[in-house]
Amino acid sequence: MNIKVAGLFGMAVLSTALLFQMNPANVEAGPPLVFPALKEQLSGVESIEVMRPNGDSVAMVKQQGIWVLEAKSGYNVDFSKLSSFLMKFSQLRIVEEKTAILSNHPRLGVAEDGPGAGTRVIISPGEYSLLVGNEAPSQGSFVRYADDPQVYLTNKPVKVSADWINWIDPVVINIEPADLQEVSIAVQSEPLMLANRSEVSGEFELQGIPTGRELKHMTVADSLTRLLVNIRMLDVEPYNPAIFQAPSITRFVLISGETINVETIITNGRFMMHLDRKNLADWQFEISEFTYNELNKSMEAMLKTTEVDVE
Repeated sequence: MNIKVAGLFGMAVLSTALLFQMNPANVEAGPPLVFPALKEQLSGVESIEVMRPNGDSVAMVKQQGIWVLEAKSGYNVDFSKLSSFLMKFSQLRIVEEKTAILSNHPRLGVAEDGPGAGTRVIISPGEYSLLVGNEAPSQGSFVRYADDPQVYLTNKPVKVSADWINWIDPVVINIEPADLQEVSIAVQSEPLMLANRSEVSGEFELQGIPTGRELKHMTVADSLTRLLVNIRMLDVEPYNPAIFQAPSITRFVLISGETINVETIITNGRFMMHLDRKNLADWQFEISEFTYNELNKSMEAMLKTTEVDVE
């Protein structure tokens, strides 16, 4: 190795060594965090409350290590959504001081109340309280601390919802069509409808088709295999057996051998569903009218209409 090359190599090694000896504080230098201590205390957070000026609010608490919704009788929060929010919230930085004049607060969406009021976020313990206002045209959101008129601009928009359903997984159950072996639907005042997977063809076949009637189309029975694909809730509450008097029962047998009974009923204008599956049996769910109708399909809905002679 010649002297020139050796010298360059030595300078590279020295530069690398100096890089690793840099003060971490200098590497982290930049706009100050909105809550400097929050990131180190995330594991100790026990409650989050979000309150909008229109009265909407959501409160989430940690109970025995599991995050739940207070207003929904302890239904589980989607931890991936919650942890993503907390991480982003703890990384928020202040990039600019804005106004401290109270009369300007409504325009920025950070007023205490009335028109232009902000959304309050409270994280405990530690009482990390922030009033979140409008998103800025260029970057971030306008925010201010509790009882402090000074408004700041953050480096990123603050996305937070006071609607409980945005903090859970709204999909109650999702079973792939290929996992189903048999489906039967027992609706009041209707004959039992049964369909199962053929051992020969592997296709789903509707049983008991009335004499002289035909299927709407050859694959109509396959629609029954999709009845448990991405079933979504509109609301959730603790299971009350008294509500489910004489329900329709849709029974699913999986290839694995598991059986899932789904009860559905209409009560007070709401379409309600209960499943006897583990982890879901303690709850009843409000579903859409479309989902209810799908789970209550009749044999007639699967067949071609009969032609009526017109004289």
